[in-house]
This record gives sequence, C-alpha cells and structure tokens, in this order.
Amino acid sequence: MDRLRDVVRAGRRLYLPVQDWAIGLFGKVARRGNYIKQRIEGDDPLRDASRAAIYVHFDRDGIVHDYVVHQLCELVGAGYRVTFVSNAPQLPVESRARVQPLCKELIWRFNTGYDFGAYKDGIASIAELKRIDSLVLMNDSVYGPFWNLRDVLAGVDRSAVDFWGIADSFENKYHIQTFFMMFMPNALRSTAFKRFWTSLLYIDHRMWVIRNAEVKLTQVLQEARLKTGVLAPYGAVAATARERLARHAPPGFERGAFERFRAQVMNDGVVNPTHFFWDVLITDYACPFIKRDLLTTNPNGVPGTSRWPQLIAARSGYDVGMIARHLKR
Repeated sequence: MDRLRDVVRAGRRLYLPVQDWAIGLFGKVARRGNYIKQRIEGDDPLRDASRAAIYVHFDRDGIVHDYVVHQLCELVGAGYRVTFVSNAPQLPVESRARVQPLCKELIWRFNTGYDFGAYKDGIASIAELKRIDSLVLMNDSVYGPFWNLRDVLAGVDRSAVDFWGIADSFENKYHIQTFFMMFMPNALRSTAFKRFWTSLLYIDHRMWVIRNAEVKLTQVLQEARLKTGVLAPYGAVAATARERLARHAPPGFERGAFERFRAQVMNDGVVNPTHFFWDVLITDYACPFIKRDLLTTNPNGVPGTSRWPQLIAARSGYDVGMIARHLKR
C-alpha cells in the first residue's frame, strides 16, 4: 500500500506541471481580453494617501454585506485609499451606494481569473505604484477584523519585512495566505513583483490559480530575496495547538470527532491553519480574522466551530451579528 501511495504521488508530481503548462498555454491564446465591465468613481476620501488597498468582492447577488462595509471602514481608518473590485455577476445600485463613500474607485468585472484576476486589474489601476508606501491586498473570504486594523498593522516591523500577511501555509509549497497581504516599498519597486503581475494569466481553474498565483507569489518574491513575515507563523501556531490537544479536548468537541481531529493534527502533517487552528489563531495570536468558508461549509469537517460567537465576543467588541446575518442568507 505504501508503495502504491508513492507511485501515485510521483505520478501527480509529473502530471501537475504538464497540466498547468497546458492550461497556461490556453490562457495565453484565449484569455487576452479586457474583463472589466464598468469603472465607477468613488468619493475618494483619502485621495492624498500614500497607502493603497485593493479589496476584492464576490457575491452571487451582488450584495455588499455589513461585514464587508466594516472591512472597508477599517482599511480607510488605517489610512488606505481603497479600490473596490467586484467579481459579482451583478452590482445593484444599492450595493454601489454602500461602497462609493469609502473608495477611490469601484471596478466591476467578470469573475475571470477569480480573486487574482481582480487583484491584477486593481493593481493596474494604481497610476504611481512605485510611489506607494504600502499596498494591501484583501478579499471578502474572511470575517473581521475583530480588533482595530490600524493597530494590527502598526505592529508590523516594516524594517524587517518586505511583504507580510496574517497566516502562512505549507500546503503545496510555502506561501502567505492571500486573503490579506501587505507589501512594502522594496517589494513594490522590485522587478519580481512587477513581472509576476504583468505575466499573470486570467485562468478559470481553481487549482491552477492556487499553484500558479497564490503559492507562486510568495515563492517568486522570496526567490528575489525579499523578506517575508506573518502575524501567526505556522510552526508556532501548530505547536501551540498540538500541545493543547495533547492535554484535553476543547469545549464543544464530541469524543469521536475529537479523536479523529487530534489524530489528523498530531501526526505532523501539513494542514490549513486558518481552518484547523482557527481558535488558537484568535485566542493566542490575536488573529483578527476567521475564514468565511470555515463557518459556511467547513470543508475539512473541523469540529467545535460552533464556539465562534462566544470565543470572539469574549475577546473583542466586534459585532458578531454581522457574521450571523451573513450566515443566515
């Protein structure tokens, strides 16, 4: 059985690069259009700011939910001039009205290339990128922040890092998770950063985007000797979670579910920290976000997620009702 697993892994290692090459070739030939439907001026409350943010939105009905407005307010409060990029199939007048007072511009586009296609178009809309002091890329796949974003970002040692995020991962290869990333001048002015975005293809294939955009962005910048950092490093977070699991089951865990979960985590395998260690991230590392899909679909079957309202409310003044209202849709 072990030999069969090794053969399967070897086959995947050979197959995936070929698959990615073929998908990329198709993208070069067929994906050369303009995917922007409309540009809409915002009130641009921070037109003189030296910090910029690209915020990516998707909702099947084009609704801009309360938690999204809160995130935009937090970005503005942290001094970021926001470009709002929506991949939604529709963008009603009511949704536009919620966003315009907070943003420089609204870009409504097709969902081609998913979040990274939107990031690419948003970055291209910044006229003087090299003059920007800080660039944040953020999307609506998380709830939060549970604490003031200005304070969270003020804690980043900008002299020690060139690009930074909330959490990192070793799934596929090492990378910063791309729901929230911040880039400092050394990264923004680098050839590696510019080349990555100008060469990025608009591809509608989820795993291709993960391997060739989400993971590759960190890899490319590290290869250019740019320094990276995160709020909650995987190794430290995993060690904290494993030490806790070795002692007792957290509240809300059924016995059987806990044993299965502990076996999966304790074997030193690589897991998604924002799912498997979501509670430790908040309680021990002051992670200001929780992944939306953890609460909506829980794809990994992580037990104990029903504790989220109490856990957040006990440590933060964040209105958990914003999450509850979105989950009831």
